[in-house]
Amino acid sequence: MGVRVLIVSPRRRFRVPVEAACLSPDRISELTLEEIERLKAYEGNRLVKLGEIFRLREEGDASSDSVRLVLEGDFGKVWRIGEGMKSGEIVVKGDVGHFLGFRMAGGSIQVHGNAGSWVGAEMRGGVIEVHGNAGDHVGAVLRGERPSKGMCGGTIVVHGDVGAEAGAGMRKGAIIVNGNCGYLPGVNMSGGSILVRGSCRGKAGARMRGGKVVICGHAGEVLPTFYLDDVVESVKVKGERIEGPFYLFVGDVLGDVGCLGRLYVSVKGNKHLKALAEKLLGSRFG
Repeated sequence: MGVRVLIVSPRRRFRVPVEAACLSPDRISELTLEEIERLKAYEGNRLVKLGEIFRLREEGDASSDSVRLVLEGDFGKVWRIGEGMKSGEIVVKGDVGHFLGFRMAGGSIQVHGNAGSWVGAEMRGGVIEVHGNAGDHVGAVLRGERPSKGMCGGTIVVHGDVGAEAGAGMRKGAIIVNGNCGYLPGVNMSGGSILVRGSCRGKAGARMRGGKVVICGHAGEVLPTFYLDDVVESVKVKGERIEGPFYLFVGDVLGDVGCLGRLYVSVKGNKHLKALAEKLLGSRFG
């Protein structure tokens, strides 16, 4: 069975944000091209039809239930793409705006460019892969929501850098950052895994109550509410064994006195922690 492909490109350069939650495979799978063009979006505070601001054309099998959205051009000011999607595929050939894959439950999104903030916020399933950088709050819970409403499934992979508070309030799932991250990855998390192959600005895992954060480079400031428990040779993240050695910190005691969170920090990338490890671990270190 073939795939229905809808190719979308901006008619002009946007000066204000465009909120286009209707750009999701689920929302267009049973619509004709003419019906899709009549779907509504906000350009700033102005309600417009998709066809007014985007060029749309179809390829592939128009009768197929399997939908691939291909977004070509600069979508850097277009927000909420793939919101709540449960199936299908989105391919972005350029930059994309905030709230990509917000509350996504299934399907896949590929971005061949950079993404804004709140990528995969409150995500429940599916895969998002960003081949450039992403902004703050990747896979995070929205402001004002309880941490228990954070990301609870799916996988987010960012090949570049991400900003602050990646995985805030996270419960399940995985966030993999191949570059560096900002402050507070894993803040308020209770489950799931965050892997940062580069360095962190600091304060990883603040108030975490469970889950796992792995920093392969320089970790910045490790909060004093974590306890240095051991040195381990490797750690597993989503089936991949990451070679260390790593300092294993448990905490955050401010989040839960049971200290169920696990923070793994590269030994080689954090020489400033050597004296502490020798003092606390003695013969177990080295």
